[in-house]
Amino acid sequence: MNKIKPLQIGELIARIPIIQGGMGVGVSLSSLAGAVAKEGAIGIISTAQIGYRESDFDEQPLQANLRAIQKEVQKARKIAPKGIIGVNIMVATRQYSEYVKEAVRAKVDLIISGAGLPVDLPKIAKEEWERLKSCGEAV
Repeated sequence: MNKIKPLQIGELIARIPIIQGGMGVGVSLSSLAGAVAKEGAIGIISTAQIGYRESDFDEQPLQANLRAIQKEVQKARKIAPKGIIGVNIMVATRQYSEYVKEAVRAKVDLIISGAGLPVDLPKIAKEEWERLKSCGEAV
């Protein structure tokens, strides 16, 4: 019987070659992504209206969503400290670049983007990563 080979993306190696889908609005959050990552696959948190449980979501949805990205990534990391945690950000999202920057600040391992062509993703992520590094933050 053949053994399933690990999945390698750059320096990241997932022992189990599965990327859990980023299912939106409350499905793919920290509990699912953390559990998947803890088992050796890649856990993905969906950023689609991720802040819907924040008290100010109706009045300030962008701020609530950005805050929730941080919270959900931190909770997933507590579940799977050595696991691979990423986010799914739809390109069609109005403030796509803000979501990407927040994901970089949250120190996700990877970003998956669909619902459009993520042509600006590498540039946005690199610029934010370099900005954080120049400010002395650990990246």
